[in-house]
Amino acid sequence: MFKKPVTWIVLLLVCMLVFVFWPVADISSAKKGADEPTVVETQAVQKQFLKDEIVALGTTQANESIILTSQSTDRVKSVHFDDSDSVKKGQLIVTLEHAQEQAELKELEIKFAEQKRQLQRLLDINKTSAPAESAIDSQKSLMESTQAQLSVAKIKLSEKFIYAPFAGKLGLRQISPGQLLTSNTEITTLDDLSEIKVEFELPEKFLNRVSFGQPVSAKNIAYPIAFKGKITSIASRLDKATRSFKVRAIFPNKQLKLRAGMLLQLIVETQSIEVLTVPETSIIPLNAEHYVYQVIDNKVHRVQVITGRRKPGIVEVVSGLVEGDVVVSQGVIKVREGSMVTTAEAMANTTATKE
Repeated sequence: MFKKPVTWIVLLLVCMLVFVFWPVADISSAKKGADEPTVVETQAVQKQFLKDEIVALGTTQANESIILTSQSTDRVKSVHFDDSDSVKKGQLIVTLEHAQEQAELKELEIKFAEQKRQLQRLLDINKTSAPAESAIDSQKSLMESTQAQLSVAKIKLSEKFIYAPFAGKLGLRQISPGQLLTSNTEITTLDDLSEIKVEFELPEKFLNRVSFGQPVSAKNIAYPIAFKGKITSIASRLDKATRSFKVRAIFPNKQLKLRAGMLLQLIVETQSIEVLTVPETSIIPLNAEHYVYQVIDNKVHRVQVITGRRKPGIVEVVSGLVEGDVVVSQGVIKVREGSMVTTAEAMANTTATKE
C-alpha cells in the first residue's frame, strides 16, 4: 500500500489545497452574485376607468306564462299539439266534444230564421191595423229573446275549442283524447320566452345607484357566456323587514337559451370612475395591510398602499402611490427592501451596448 510514498504525498497536498481555497472561492462567487441586480418585470401606475358593480341573484320568469285549462267540463275529442311545440297566437290546441252544443246552436239559428220570416209576413199583411202592430211588437220581442239565446249558444260552443292566447312554447302534454276535462284539469303550460324577466332584490343603499334602462349582465351555470339585459322596473316601496327593494330586468332571448325558473347571477353596472391601478401580482398582503415594491433608481422600496376595487388582473390603489410610479409586477418574491433590480429589456440593451 505504501510502496509509492511520493504519490500519496502529492495527493495529500492537493486535498489540503482544495480544502483551504474552496470556501474562499465560494464566498467570492456569492459576493459577486449579491452585487448583480435581480431580473424582474415592472409596470407604471396608471389611471383606468372602473365600473362599480352590484351583484345579486335572481330567478328567471317567462315574459308571459299560463297553465292552459278548460272553461267547461267535457271529453277531449282531439289534441292538436305535441310536447314542447312552438305555437302562434290563436292556434288551436284542443277540441272538446261539442255535438250537443252545435245542435242547439243550429236549432236556435233555424228558430230565429223562422221568426224573422214570420215578422216579415206580419209586416206585409197590414202595416196600419192595430192587431198587426201588436203582433209585430210581440214577434220582435220573441226574436230578441232568441237572438240572446243564440249568443249564449255560440259562447258555449266556442268554449269547446281551446286556442293559444299568445305565441310561445308549450310544455308537456297532460291529457289524452277521450279524457274527461274539468276546469281544474291541467292541459299543458304555455310560456312566451321571447323575452325573460328577472326579479331580484337590492339593499336600500343602492337605491340611488340604479335607474331605468341601466345595463345588467347575467350568468348561468349552464352557459359560459354572459347575457345582456336592462332594468325595466324598480319597486316603489322597500321591504320593512329586509330594507331592500325589488328590481326587474328584461333579457332578450331570441335563441331560447334561457328558460323560466333558472337561477342567474346578476351584475348591475353603475357609473365609471377613473382610478389609479396596479397589477394584481404587485400587491403583497401582510396581515391586514398591503404593500408593493416601488422601483426608484433601480432599487426597490417597500411601500404601504390602501387598495380599493378589484377587477381581473388589476387592483385600485386609493393611496400610497401616484400616477407614473414604477412597481414590481412580476418577481416580488425574489426581492427585498433595498434590492437592486433590472428588467430583461434593460439587460438586453446593456449587452447590445457593450458589443
